[in-house]
Amino acid sequence: MEKPKILVVGSMNMDLFVEGANSIPGFGESIMCGNYGYATGGKGSNQAIAAALQGADVTMVGRLGEDTNGESLKNELKKAGVHTEYIVTDKEKQTGLALMLLNSDGRYVSYVALGANGSICAEDVKAALEAEKFDMVIMQLEMPLENVYRTYELAKERDIPVFLDAGPAMSIPLERLQGLYILSPNEAETEALTGISPDTEESAVEAAKWLYDQARPQYVILKLGSRGALLYDGKAAELIPCFKVKAVDSTAAGDTFGAALAIRLCKGDSMKDAIRFAHAAAGICVSRMGAQVSIPKETEVAAFLEKEGGSHGKETV
Repeated sequence: MEKPKILVVGSMNMDLFVEGANSIPGFGESIMCGNYGYATGGKGSNQAIAAALQGADVTMVGRLGEDTNGESLKNELKKAGVHTEYIVTDKEKQTGLALMLLNSDGRYVSYVALGANGSICAEDVKAALEAEKFDMVIMQLEMPLENVYRTYELAKERDIPVFLDAGPAMSIPLERLQGLYILSPNEAETEALTGISPDTEESAVEAAKWLYDQARPQYVILKLGSRGALLYDGKAAELIPCFKVKAVDSTAAGDTFGAALAIRLCKGDSMKDAIRFAHAAAGICVSRMGAQVSIPKETEVAAFLEKEGGSHGKETV
């Protein structure tokens, strides 16, 4: 399809990022850092903007506070072309806030105050699903767990495939999510879900099989950072390496990967081609500072792939 209709359900946060946090402080300890700034983010909002920039017709469901941060987030979504009519303004809650401590190698730790994200409910999702027809639902775990389950159940009732980007890292029961289209955690999220650290090829495959047995999705896709992505379909596992780039900030890279992958699949790409495209989108994202400002457009990803030709980075696991 030329312009798939995507429903994104999830979080919207204002990010406060601090650069140069090369260690995590203990209680009572202060660490001198570099620059800081504010940027619109949140896993759901990142996914929505990434999906829109990759050529989808995107509707966002979530909650914001009645404050300037909420206004900024909604404006950025609108600027990217995301439909915002199903975003609820919660007058009793603040807009979500994430404190991002950025390491010099591009990795980060994050402290998230859910704010209005903690009040997202099934009625918010149902309003959008009853008014529109969608080709896919994309969601994550940065909202109440019951809403994660109910969103999947509501989509399943309507035969809409669901892509779950299983972050942030936490251990959750997967039984109510059986039949997902794609279950896709990163390394930390994989370990939180399975108790298995995917630090070797063998352990990554073991973790993917465990997730498949629990959730019975069509595909498990483990995001393994610089090693690429492990694809498992219940029969065979394959590591698809990513592109080698200089990483400066990995914020929103996983969200960009998932959104780009979902859109390419909706547009008819094979799974391997879609993962390659998603690798390119995430590669561009990590080479830039910031969350949503670092997310590339579809044309940028196409140009990146044309420049790279058929070359991927070497497989390292």
